[in-house]
Amino acid sequence: MRRLSIVAALALITAATVSADFRQFEKVPVDAALGSKLQQIAAATLVEFKNDKFTSNDLALSVVDLTDPAAPRRASYNGSGPFYPASVVKLFFMTEVMHQVHDGKLDLTPELQRALQEMIHVSDNDATAFILDVISNTSSGPELSGRALAQFLDKRAVANRYFGSMGYDISAMAKPWSFGPFGRDTQVVGPKRERRNRMTADAGAALMLWIVQKRAVSPAASEQMLRLLRRTLPQSGDENQVVEFLGESLPPGSFEWSKAGWTSEVRHDVAYIELPGGRRFIVAALTRGIADNTKLLPAISRRLLALFQ
Repeated sequence: MRRLSIVAALALITAATVSADFRQFEKVPVDAALGSKLQQIAAATLVEFKNDKFTSNDLALSVVDLTDPAAPRRASYNGSGPFYPASVVKLFFMTEVMHQVHDGKLDLTPELQRALQEMIHVSDNDATAFILDVISNTSSGPELSGRALAQFLDKRAVANRYFGSMGYDISAMAKPWSFGPFGRDTQVVGPKRERRNRMTADAGAALMLWIVQKRAVSPAASEQMLRLLRRTLPQSGDENQVVEFLGESLPPGSFEWSKAGWTSEVRHDVAYIELPGGRRFIVAALTRGIADNTKLLPAISRRLLALFQ
C-alpha cells in the first residue's frame, strides 16, 4: 500500500480530468537528450545482438521519465512503428473490461476477476479468450458468412472503437493462441492478416502512463489495474514475466508493474519501474526477429538503468 500511495502522487497533475487519450500523450514534452540516449541504447543493442533477422526496424522503445510527477518527459525510438503485440495486447483487453464495468455494461463477477488475474499475472491465453468473449459478446466457432460475419467482426472490434476514439492506432480483436486460430477466429485475422492484433511502443507507454497517473477509465479502475500489474521482485514461482524480461536486471529494492508478451516471432515488455534511488520511469520495449533470445530484454533494461541511475 505504501508503494501504491507513491504511485497515487502522480495523479496530482491530472486531478481535474480522468482521460486516457493518446493525443494527450503526444503533448507530453519530448526530451531531446533522452531521445539521444535512446538512440545510443538502440544502436548498442543492435550491435550486441547483431543478426540478419534483427534490424533497426525490429526494435522500438518508448520511455516516459516520471521522476518528477509534475513534469513528465518522454522520448522514443521507432515509437510509432507497428508490431504484433503478442500478450501485451492484454493491457488493452484489461482496460476495456474496466471501461465496460465503469459504464455499467458489465459486472465484475468473481469469475471475471479470476480471469483478469490469470490473464495479467501469468499471461494465460484461456483466460484471455474468455475475457474477449465477455467484452465483445461473441464466442469462437465455425466460419461465418454474410451478415453474421459482419456482425461478429463488428462486435469483436469493441476495444478498437474505445481506443480509437482516444486517438490510439491499435487493433485488439483477436484471441492470442498457443498454436493458431480456427474457424471464425481465423476470419477475424483476415486472409491477409489485415485485422491481426497490432500496437506501437508509444501506444503501450501511453496506456501504462494513464494507468499509473490514475487516468485510465477512472482512478478506482486504474488502482485495480495496478494491483493486477504488480510484479514480485525477485520473480516468484508462479510468475513468468520478470526473468528474461525487463525486470530481470532491476537492482534490489526496485518495484515493477508490467505486462510482457512473447511468441516465436516477438518478445516485448511494457513496464512502470521505481528504482530504489527515487527514479521512476515507464518503458515499452518491442522487438521481433530474435524472439528466442532471452538475453535481449534484460540487456535493454541494463542500458536503461545506466541512463536512470
